[in-house]
Amino acid sequence: MTVTSSCAGLSLKQTTLSGIIFSTYNSDYSFSSASDYFYLDNMNCEWNLDSNTKVEVTFFNFNTQPNADYLYVYDGDSSSSSLIGQFSGTSLPAPITSSSNKLYLRFTSDSSGQFRGFTAAYRGRNDRSFIVIRTFFWSIRLKAGR
Repeated sequence: MTVTSSCAGLSLKQTTLSGIIFSTYNSDYSFSSASDYFYLDNMNCEWNLDSNTKVEVTFFNFNTQPNADYLYVYDGDSSSSSLIGQFSGTSLPAPITSSSNKLYLRFTSDSSGQFRGFTAAYRGRNDRSFIVIRTFFWSIRLKAGR
């Protein structure tokens, strides 16, 4: 799995197959509702996720300024690819799986307000095996294809 980002410090690679992306510069990775971490004004961050298998993104939290700050997810390697979804507000997006081996995400914010943002795990999806994703504060067992 190869991950590139236009915003330094907003991704964390955990294994060769998985990691985390987030919209907030939060050095202690504490995403509790009591933390004082918010994304910046006028952000324009992009993540390219490239694997030798399909790519899956699973969201742990999502809180952006409704109808102003957006996360766009594309099925491919750029904004010219097919748009899978445009997300804003507090509804947690369902897990997203690419149709090929690439996903492209873009997060934009304006200057009218700062919110807590999002945290998501990415992984190369292998339908024949289990992949365990561990983070500092949670452990989730994901079974491919179920």
